[in-house]
Amino acid sequence: MAINRRQFIKRSASAVTISLMMPKLWLGQAQGQGISAAGRKIFVVIQLGGGNDGLNTVVPYTDSAYHSLRPILGFKDTELKDANGNSTILGNEPFGLNPALSELKGLYDAGKVAPVLGVGYPGSNLSHFLSTDIWMTADIVGGKGSGWLGKYADQNLVGQSSLAAVNIGGSLPKAFFADDVVVPSISSFAKYTYQTDNRFAGDRNNQLNTFHATNQRDFENGSFEKAIAEASLGAVDGAAQLKAAVDTYTSPVVYPSGADFSNKVVQFAGAMKMAAQIITTVPEANLLYVQMGGFDNHSQEIGTADDNFTDKTKGEHADLLRALSLGVKAFYDDMTAHNLADNVVMMTFSEFGRRPNENASHGSDHGTASSLFVIGNPVQGGRLYGAQPSLTDLDSARNMKFTTDFRSVYATILDKWLGADSQSILGARFDDMGFLG
Repeated sequence: MAINRRQFIKRSASAVTISLMMPKLWLGQAQGQGISAAGRKIFVVIQLGGGNDGLNTVVPYTDSAYHSLRPILGFKDTELKDANGNSTILGNEPFGLNPALSELKGLYDAGKVAPVLGVGYPGSNLSHFLSTDIWMTADIVGGKGSGWLGKYADQNLVGQSSLAAVNIGGSLPKAFFADDVVVPSISSFAKYTYQTDNRFAGDRNNQLNTFHATNQRDFENGSFEKAIAEASLGAVDGAAQLKAAVDTYTSPVVYPSGADFSNKVVQFAGAMKMAAQIITTVPEANLLYVQMGGFDNHSQEIGTADDNFTDKTKGEHADLLRALSLGVKAFYDDMTAHNLADNVVMMTFSEFGRRPNENASHGSDHGTASSLFVIGNPVQGGRLYGAQPSLTDLDSARNMKFTTDFRSVYATILDKWLGADSQSILGARFDDMGFLG
């Protein structure tokens, strides 16, 4: 019995790995470092998993309630300085960036960063899992259905290269769940290949030839076996084409690496470099997703044991934000070096923020509204969007009341950058935030 693509994807999920479900890559027009920027609209999503503390990311340092609620965690105006003593206060705004975000502050001053305040949704859920699903599907009731980017892909990427959308590292995020498009997850280029037996390295070509011969046999048209064989061949050949493409990557930009940086900085920078390698060598690659976890800072959010966890320039949150800032800046510089900076928009998000009040463990617990960043040359940056929620008029659980629906951020990007119909993807019309011209 003939099966369609959707049936094949669902039926084969338990039989083969995602790498074998990829359709064939079409990289015939890849031009390596000479890729033309004409018409490209590249969108990079950066997930800050765990619930980023928005109040200590974009800091309302003039708000007395902030300091009352956070006598230890809260940043005073005199503390909003980076490691070189440069102020991270945002011009004449009553806000400053966390001192670990020095590079993002520089991009903000250059008009390339738009912080969005008070982002959340009605009936905020404080479960990591459900709230993440809600953000990824844009379904605020139960986080069900396809992902918001998956719906976009089904409308716009069917029949295109399987590298039109790519997840860097980890398992595929629900944001990319789709009916008609399969998005690959690539944890490393070295592993994204046909795996042969390393005990017989000299026999790799024979093993590959056997694989091709096995999957090029005559199968009944429309059969499950034929669908698997064709997808498998496409995945293996495509992976080889991808490796050939990214091997042409060169850049004057040096991404953070080595013992001078924390593991989190090196890992995130490595993921952003992978995104750059794909974008600059594969012209069809325009939708990328990068994940960084660790933001569930219930305790020891700041400081180290040496300072009794009170130094706000150190600790888990500072390390994570430093990783974000350094990785984004290196990626931005790479795009600039490849004449692609005008073609790239980045967006950060986290499933929720933290409570306004600090806890007894020098940390903060699950909260509601948070801040996010939209970054890039096309962004109308250097100013704040949305509104900071009140720290005195809290909800019944003593959490902030959101002021910006996250779906308005999505709608602005879908309509103004990706050229999509946001209403058909999000299920309703949402306000244009104005951070894209």
